[in-house]
Amino acid sequence: MKIKPENLKKILQNFRQKGFFNLLSANMLIQVVAFAAQLFVAGILFPDDIGRIKIIQTYLSIFSIVAGMGFSASTLKLCSENRSKEEQTSLFRSAFFFTLISTICLYIIILILNIFSIFTSDKLIQWLIPLGLFPIISNSLFMVFVSYFQATKKIKLIANLTISNKLIAISAIIILSYFWGIKGYYLAYNLSFILMLIVCFQLFRSTITKDFYQPLNKSLFSVHWNYAKPSMLANLLSESSVYMDILLLSFFIHDMNEIGYYSFAITLTVLLRILPSTVQQISIPYLSTLSSKKNDFIIVFKRYNKMLYVVVGVTLIIALISIPYLIHWVFGGKYDQSMPYFTLLAVGWSIRQLTQLQSAAIFSLGKINFSVYISLISLAFNIVLYSIALNFFGLLGAAYASILSGTVILLSSRYFYLKAQREML
Repeated sequence: MKIKPENLKKILQNFRQKGFFNLLSANMLIQVVAFAAQLFVAGILFPDDIGRIKIIQTYLSIFSIVAGMGFSASTLKLCSENRSKEEQTSLFRSAFFFTLISTICLYIIILILNIFSIFTSDKLIQWLIPLGLFPIISNSLFMVFVSYFQATKKIKLIANLTISNKLIAISAIIILSYFWGIKGYYLAYNLSFILMLIVCFQLFRSTITKDFYQPLNKSLFSVHWNYAKPSMLANLLSESSVYMDILLLSFFIHDMNEIGYYSFAITLTVLLRILPSTVQQISIPYLSTLSSKKNDFIIVFKRYNKMLYVVVGVTLIIALISIPYLIHWVFGGKYDQSMPYFTLLAVGWSIRQLTQLQSAAIFSLGKINFSVYISLISLAFNIVLYSIALNFFGLLGAAYASILSGTVILLSSRYFYLKAQREML
């Protein structure tokens, strides 16, 4: 059975009316501009500072998931249901204050552990951690706002907030990094989130003045936790698996310059993720509408999957041919030592991108537990793989390991996608 062109046209028009393509174009713009800003910052800072930024960003990604405890996801789920305005407000308020409490507590714990050099022995990273990890609080609260606006179908508002947040952050980072180096980078990063929180409070002003500061309904914790817990677990496993090499770097490698070259190479792989992630964003809502029509679902999946493989293959070839020459020309040889890492990492990350549509299909079919299994398998494998690679072969070994890691993730994803497909009615 084939999908009729007129039905596809109606679906796409529906997405446009709901602001889907506004959000998609916002995400694309952000990724491109953010990548350009990262290159600019790389030209300002020394390679060892780039390594420090990457390590701190990785810690931020992991700790933000733990600190937020999944309340942004539960807010999205609960507030998108058929509830009154008062119920939505109450659920949002509870998620906001639960997040505030959990993030402040974890941030304090991190500061204490940092005093004892638990995260790294690098003195500058230790000094930067209080500043670099403060967005654990501010960004987590911002994401609760975003989830609420998304749940109440204010998609265009989310797109505008997202663009504003990133453009302000990128502009400030470029300016302050130029004058104050890595310290200016993190000062700008924090100011951007604080500013966006102020904007979100203003947008939510009418509700805040009425009942935002009323006594908290603690019983709503269990309501949120039913959805927050699995979301936090899945995201934590996924992020830890993806960035396992960075998490282990500071324990096995002590040359911060080499870490910087490796981190810069990882930054360049962002180019390989933009188009595949766009294919996934477009396909998720389309596949969701077909989740009860097995034949149509399989036809559409195969069509998009072929498109994904072509996009990944072509992008990889272009990147391998052009990036080394462009980087040498732009930076005058400053990051030439990153190119051996980039070649291998580009292959490894491209293999990972082949899972994008399988992940979208699994999500669309409601098999979120399968995503947890995939992340768990990947995490366990990567801990062993990267520990061995870094210990015996250093950073080049980690770059080679990314190829094997990507292959395991792809095969695991493929297995669970086929299992989900077989379980369709």
